[in-house]
Amino acid sequence: MATFLFVHGAWHGGWCWKALEAQLRAAGNETHAPTLTGLGERAHLAHADIDADSHVEDILAVIKWRELDDIVLVGHSYGGLIITGVAGRTPEKIKALVCLDAFVPVESGRSLFADANPERFAGFEAQLSGGGFLISPDYFDAWTDDLAKKAWLKTMCTPNPVECFRKGVTLTGSEAEVANRHYILAARNKPSALWAQFDRVRMQPGWTADQLATKHDAMVENPVGLAAKLGEYVGGLREK
Repeated sequence: MATFLFVHGAWHGGWCWKALEAQLRAAGNETHAPTLTGLGERAHLAHADIDADSHVEDILAVIKWRELDDIVLVGHSYGGLIITGVAGRTPEKIKALVCLDAFVPVESGRSLFADANPERFAGFEAQLSGGGFLISPDYFDAWTDDLAKKAWLKTMCTPNPVECFRKGVTLTGSEAEVANRHYILAARNKPSALWAQFDRVRMQPGWTADQLATKHDAMVENPVGLAAKLGEYVGGLREK
């Protein structure tokens, strides 16, 4: 049995892992899928100062107060920043990192969103030309081709605080102490800035690199296949 802790991406919430959690729990695993402050059922807590480091604190609090250890920490998309920041703060608690079609930061505080897609980032800033701090969800066509699931995502996703995009996560360097690191690329999400992330990490020692034939929201499109891939990683951990 493994302990999985899931960190969702921008605009999403802990709700997006529900089908995947059911698969993993049926196999005897423990799962945790908190919602980050200002999103999902915590949207009423949104404020202008929320950034990636705020969300790192969310996950550190979950680890402490749920008394978690030997964690398989999974981050989707923007969640890749968060799990990297968490690993840098408490590497001794993390058994493995899994980046699911995710950003993997290498420079402390740097905005990967601005670097990866400056035109889209400019669009974010344009949304706020009249004031405010929340960015509306977009790119639903990149998340899934399934019309029913796309409609569901549109009802569930919530605006995201802009500072999460403007600033990167604070890195300590200790994230490199996590020995088991995996990247899963959503191979049908193309073109995507995340292919560059995949190409970079797969050439680095300590990483495995895999692909799933899904759009960006692999946990929504194919929870069975994703659960199987995570099970492979857990099996590999048991063998070490």
